[in-house]
Amino acid sequence: MPRIERLEALYEALAAIQRSGREELAPSLSLSAGAVYPEALKVAAKYGLRDTDLLEELAELGALEKLPHESLVACPKCGSIRLLSKLRCPNCGSENLKKVSIVAHTTCGGINTVDEDARNPRCSKCGKPLTEVTVIGRLYQCLSCGARFEAPLPAYRCADCGHAFDYREARYATVYKYRVKRENLESAAKKLLTEIAREVAAAEGFKIEAAAQVRGASGFQHAVDLTLTRGGEAIHVDVVAETPRAMSETLASLAKTPDLQSKHIVLAPKSVESGVQRLGRGNVVTYSDARELEEKLRQVLRGEKAGKRPASASSP
Repeated sequence: MPRIERLEALYEALAAIQRSGREELAPSLSLSAGAVYPEALKVAAKYGLRDTDLLEELAELGALEKLPHESLVACPKCGSIRLLSKLRCPNCGSENLKKVSIVAHTTCGGINTVDEDARNPRCSKCGKPLTEVTVIGRLYQCLSCGARFEAPLPAYRCADCGHAFDYREARYATVYKYRVKRENLESAAKKLLTEIAREVAAAEGFKIEAAAQVRGASGFQHAVDLTLTRGGEAIHVDVVAETPRAMSETLASLAKTPDLQSKHIVLAPKSVESGVQRLGRGNVVTYSDARELEEKLRQVLRGEKAGKRPASASSP
């Protein structure tokens, strides 16, 4: 998968988590799907990725904190947690077992062994129905070797690959949950969008300087997210993520434009579009998602390479 698509998937998953309002992402467990994370599953399926891979990368970005949730038996061959539980005889290893109860007949005191699925059992001492009994204990009986025992050996069969194994061979896998670090979501979103812009510029043949300091006509140093150069011409790019402060951050970026001596592009969320249009500023490129940011920035950069600038970069 191209890196830019993976970045877009990460941004989309991050946006979905932010919209959910969840403080913690815990897995949903089922035999049909295993452990899945609903908040990331839809995005993962769209891009052909695993939901856990998206969450792992978001944790590396600092947007999530990975924490142990619970431990589960997993197949040692393929790692699946989709298992069928079995019991084995500790004497011969057979899985052909039946469960029996040892009961005392209240009427006569006779001791009887009763199969768990027996219908209308009768007392071996007095022959009467065992309607009133006291359960002394429960045992398992092996149908292969006849041995009786209290504790059979746990065993499993993998529903995915069919591998049969017991507790000694079993893999014990930890399933994780993820705490949402809301204090880091905005910075993680901006980092992903900036990386997407960087990938677009590199694909279009621009040299890139990140977190650049640019001297304006006034002599003042301005911080910009990216400076793109090609053929001696520079383009400065600022990235604004979707946050409650998006409009004020967009205006702060636009305040640099008159002093910068090269072209200046501000990538901003769609939510600021109407306010920017009232200002009549054509160097703002608005986006509704990461894919649209990629497409619009690519269009702008190709226009610059061809020596023409779009009439209004903020138009849909």
